[in-house]
Amino acid sequence: MRILAPSWLFIACCTMILQLAVIPCPVRAEQQPAPPPVQLTAAGSGVNLAITRLLAEAFTRLHPNVTIEVPGSIGTRGAIKAVAEGAIPLGLISRPLKDEEKTLGLAAQPYARTAIVIGVHPSVKDDAITTEQLNEIFKGTRTKWRDGNQIIVQAREKSDSGFLVLENTLPGFKEVYVESHEAKRWTLYFNDQSANQALATVPNAIGVTDLGMIATEHLPIKVLQLNGVRPDPDKVLDGSYPLSRQLWFIYRTEGLPAEAQAFLAFVASPAGREILQAKGYLPVQ
Repeated sequence: MRILAPSWLFIACCTMILQLAVIPCPVRAEQQPAPPPVQLTAAGSGVNLAITRLLAEAFTRLHPNVTIEVPGSIGTRGAIKAVAEGAIPLGLISRPLKDEEKTLGLAAQPYARTAIVIGVHPSVKDDAITTEQLNEIFKGTRTKWRDGNQIIVQAREKSDSGFLVLENTLPGFKEVYVESHEAKRWTLYFNDQSANQALATVPNAIGVTDLGMIATEHLPIKVLQLNGVRPDPDKVLDGSYPLSRQLWFIYRTEGLPAEAQAFLAFVASPAGREILQAKGYLPVQ
């Protein structure tokens, strides 16, 4: 019997089988565990709420394990107390810390600036106001708009950051404003959201708000020129429009969670600055 030599095809197949036999099987990499869920709370002044919620939503899309709760207004003083006592990691305030508040172990980081404006209900036909006219309105000696309709004043408590800016900037306003409080001349509102809603819904109303809240809360509030100047960003930056305020985050100087640090870094990043500018805020350098 004649034995046939193996064909080249048979030899090639055997060689391939041997090569495959010695190739090591890849080791399956272990999947990294998902980071644990983290919940943060940022609370404080009503001025900060809507824009902080927008920033938090953008941040949590990048960090789905982090939830940032922004509850209703507890005010600047409430934020300072809550952060100082360790109840919340981040506070939201609309004025600088006072000297006595700095002794509580708090740090403050400004993140935005916005124009404070004299706002009116859309029914008001007037487009501008002067400091003298504003003083007369709060004093009670100017009571009607140009079309003859009664002026309805919406005021805030003495500690409101917007009215404090007017007191410190507009000649004569502080004296008139304090006197109007003592006379209990006007309806007072004790948080920004209720004051804004009243301004947006009460015909012929006048009050004080800011451009950021008007944009983020989608408020139908008409903005008046002040002494012939509109509150445009370039006018705020060069000081020709004199009324503005900064918004701040506050936190304890020790023990700020890493996720809260990451959120503050996001707000200061190009992505955070873009959100601020889209809503009429001037990011702080």
